[in-house]
Amino acid sequence: MTKIVFFGSSSYSLLPLQTLNKLSDFQIVSVISKTDKAFGRNKIITPNPVAKYCSDHNLPLFQIEEFSQTTKSYLSNLHADLALCVAFGPPFFDQETIDIFPQKIVNIHPSPLPKYRGATPGPWQIINSETKSAVTFFQIDSLPDHGPIISTLPFDISETETSDSFYQKAFQLASDNLSSVLNSYLKNPTKLLIQDHSQKSYFPKMTQETAKINWTWDLPKISRFIRALNPWPIAWTTVSTQQGNLLKMKIFSTSNHQKSELIPEIVQIEGKNKTNWQEIEKYYSIVTEK
Repeated sequence: MTKIVFFGSSSYSLLPLQTLNKLSDFQIVSVISKTDKAFGRNKIITPNPVAKYCSDHNLPLFQIEEFSQTTKSYLSNLHADLALCVAFGPPFFDQETIDIFPQKIVNIHPSPLPKYRGATPGPWQIINSETKSAVTFFQIDSLPDHGPIISTLPFDISETETSDSFYQKAFQLASDNLSSVLNSYLKNPTKLLIQDHSQKSYFPKMTQETAKINWTWDLPKISRFIRALNPWPIAWTTVSTQQGNLLKMKIFSTSNHQKSELIPEIVQIEGKNKTNWQEIEKYYSIVTEK
């Protein structure tokens, strides 16, 4: 039986973790996740989805913010053969940490590497009108999304894809093939494909600041942008009240539109609840100055 450590913190980490926990030829000796954070107006300390899953299923959990010597000693004492990393984020792995595991660390990345390296590959593929994507299993090295490829599993991006549906599709595909990919890798861990780094592409991480809609784009791209930023950080624009006050408005979705018109559907004015744009459009006008 292969002893394995799982690294993950996001809700998207759960699908592979749930699958791994059911595989009889792997033993999860520890799950490494981020420390619990305070959320909401009341700043309540809340476990991330991976930490909660571990608590509910009695999996050994170790929560960190950096690869300190204490963390490295903990990992070494597990005597694991392999590690699997899914949507873990920083801190990034240094070579000392990678070398703790005889069969190194396998990462699952939702893009056809070397294209779309980085923290937010899903939204950018939607924004850029890609119709084909892939889940890439690769061996981690000391540079982000840079290591040699183990396996690439293609899938289609639909015309109605949101970031959430994209990631669910990608990590479900990875989960469905997890056993075969990992076992094949363990049988021949040197059968790897070096990435063609000349073909790499990287797009910046999405933030609430960069989620502002750019009205100089054509309307199909704006529509893709709105879908791509759902469920986070949510695309937004400025609206003007009848009195001339400017407010921020999030746009969660749009209705079917022609190339000459984009109609918001579910929106949220700052300080107010979500609503349908048709119910409030007579009170606000969207500011689209270039």
